[in-house]
Amino acid sequence: MRRWGGALAIGMISCVGVCGASAQGPDHQTAQTKPPVIERGSPATTVPLDVRLGKLFLEAAVDGAAKEFIFDTGSPTILAKDFAQSLDLKIVGRNTGRDANGREVTMDVAVVDALSLGDVTFRDVRVLVFDFSQLELGPCMFDGGVIGSEIFPGSLWEIDTERRVLTISAPGAAPPAAASSRAITLYDFGYPHTPIVDYSVGDVQDKAIFDTGNAEELILFERVAQSDGVRKSMSKKSLQKGRGSDGVSAGGRGAIRDLRRFTLKDASLSAADIGPVRATTRTTAPTLIGAGLLDRFVVTLDYPSNRFVLSEREKPEPTRPFPGYALSFVDGVATVTQLFEGSPAARAGLRLGDAVTAINARATADLDAESVCQATRWLGEALDRTAAVDLVVERAGRTRNVRIPAADE
Repeated sequence: MRRWGGALAIGMISCVGVCGASAQGPDHQTAQTKPPVIERGSPATTVPLDVRLGKLFLEAAVDGAAKEFIFDTGSPTILAKDFAQSLDLKIVGRNTGRDANGREVTMDVAVVDALSLGDVTFRDVRVLVFDFSQLELGPCMFDGGVIGSEIFPGSLWEIDTERRVLTISAPGAAPPAAASSRAITLYDFGYPHTPIVDYSVGDVQDKAIFDTGNAEELILFERVAQSDGVRKSMSKKSLQKGRGSDGVSAGGRGAIRDLRRFTLKDASLSAADIGPVRATTRTTAPTLIGAGLLDRFVVTLDYPSNRFVLSEREKPEPTRPFPGYALSFVDGVATVTQLFEGSPAARAGLRLGDAVTAINARATADLDAESVCQATRWLGEALDRTAAVDLVVERAGRTRNVRIPAADE
């Protein structure tokens, strides 16, 4: 799994906060409180996971129609608007909350009869409906939408990105955890049943959401990151400062702000030591434990027993160097949306907001929608970020060439 944004900041919708805020309609209120009914064809079902662009993808069927979805533990289930319309779903209410960038977002609410993953089916599932096409990269990333956390209660969810599988088990059907596994308390505070755990850094203790919609390992709420306990745990040589946007979520692109990345020498989930851990910050609460944790661990969300289980992978993903900049497509042009001080990219002359019209002789400007999607996949998955990269940049009406040296130059 590729981490740390690399040469690309996709800026995905992360629906932490866009859930259970304010809603209208009696049918909506009933759907919100009534848990889905679970029907199982077998005690355990395994669903293939595809890992790309820092996201987890799987196939699911909604009322018999199969689509690809992003699997996001930090979000409720959200259907793409065109998909929901093709199913002729009845809208039963509206839900207003805040997206990952803190902006207020309102989505329609519907109830699907059947949501199926493998041979397990969840009945009468409350879902949100959102028009992903209004996001520039929405059509590239969202087919059916997002599978989220309101279906988690009543099952064990083992997320294994090493084997590329998600296993959903009935209570008592999962094999016992290995002796080396570490189990901590999993909190479920009600709809949308987002997985929450205790974490600590130095003498700081708090709760965090386990959110596979974010590709980082640890994303600290900014005020927590400024505490003395966190600062004492921080490896000073690891600190990188920059400026940029966190990306695009449901309410639009995040504002330009100060950015920090660093390594924490000691970090724990309850009593389970996960340090050293790479961390960044976010302007909105709460702290997040991201999908980067899956590079080192298989994670099981055991809702029946309220346990969050960490099992070490046989082969952890190698740590990849962070290039110090990120690109995202803005109005069909690859644009520098993050830049860190003292990075090879900054020393080479790259500037925040630069329009990058070509990368290694491949055009990254004036692209149609399909070409933007192809370029996004190429940037995120195929481009070797450790090798030298040649950019053609437009800035203030002038064109210039920028060569970012290889990591070992």
